[in-house]
Amino acid sequence: MKITFLGTSAGEEYPGIWCDCENCARARSLGGRNIRRNSAIMIDGDAMIDIGKTAHIQAERFNKNFRKIKTLLVTHSHSDHFDLHTMWARQMTPGVDAMSREEQNKTASPRFTKAPVLDMFGNERVEDALRGAIKGAINCDEANINFTRVKPFENYKADNIEFFTLDGNHSDGDMRSINYIISRGGVTFLYMLDSGWPFEETLNAMKKYKYDFIITEGTFGLGMDSLTHMNFDKCKRLLGFFNENKLWKNEPEYYLTHIAPHWSPPHDEYAPAVEAAGMKLAYDGLVLEYEYI
Repeated sequence: MKITFLGTSAGEEYPGIWCDCENCARARSLGGRNIRRNSAIMIDGDAMIDIGKTAHIQAERFNKNFRKIKTLLVTHSHSDHFDLHTMWARQMTPGVDAMSREEQNKTASPRFTKAPVLDMFGNERVEDALRGAIKGAINCDEANINFTRVKPFENYKADNIEFFTLDGNHSDGDMRSINYIISRGGVTFLYMLDSGWPFEETLNAMKKYKYDFIITEGTFGLGMDSLTHMNFDKCKRLLGFFNENKLWKNEPEYYLTHIAPHWSPPHDEYAPAVEAAGMKLAYDGLVLEYEYI
């Protein structure tokens, strides 16, 4: 399994788009790993988790092909995790791909070439956004999207990938985010964005698996103790939970992502502290590789 972090920031990005605080200014000065875009990962080049407004730009940056994505899991409907314009661009006027170039020049369509069916999974709020109950409608037939509404604590399958849904501790309108335990080819990992400290039922569900690695948010870093996001202390506490319950297949591998600038130092300064606590600070473009069984 190959995991590529397309982005590792929280919603305001890092540095904040409109911010010139000490952390944001220092990140701009340092560049490199200190610059973060909206959180998303790609799995093996054919699956993704979340698709915010910067995901397609990051895919181009890291030489990843969006046109090959067959499975998309969405944690929740907030725009840094689910961008409607990106989904709008999947639409294709019926038959335009079979037209001559001369005919295409007289036709309007966001897409002019074939794309594989996209099996997309998300909660009811994501489906409402996609189908237009929240914003402008997207024609799923023209976008070649097969949407499945998911609920917490259920098993799902798509294109040689299996996943179990968790109840995320993060508000998404009148419901909550969905987190995922992903399994493919004998490799299993947790993806927990956006969420505060997990509910008891979620923790009990986590204990039913053994993990090669886990990825969770670390939004508030050295700052506030939020109910709906994790900070550094809560991440250390979750690492303790996994260690105490012996949930690792091998050695602990815990990656922090979804980093906000106003509570977390720039990567070059924060990464050593995270490493000293037994975790790793992800950065845009980081690639993880695990052998399939």
